Amino acid sequence: MEVIFLRQPHKFIKKADEPLKNKIKEEVLTIKENPKIGAQLVGKKFKGLRSHHFVFVKVNFRIAYKLVGDLIIVYLSTRENFYRDLKC
Repeated sequence: MEVIFLRQPHKFIKKADEPLKNKIKEEVLTIKENPKIGAQLVGKKFKGLRSHHFVFVKVNFRIAYKLVGDLIIVYLSTRENFYRDLKC
């Protein structure tokens, strides 16, 4: 299974500092090993998406992803306004 990052998560990771990049890499590998780890999102807008939560330096982060043969990372951000800003 290949991991594919859409534009927004790619830009988010590029701007992040090195410790956060390492944490994100660790969390993505965890998702890759067990894709069902994230909670299934509900609602028409979020159909087929799952959300994985993690904490880094007392800040909550979310990773929205879907499985379509490969693991596609759709959105990555802090918890604040995550679901409002998540566009599918």
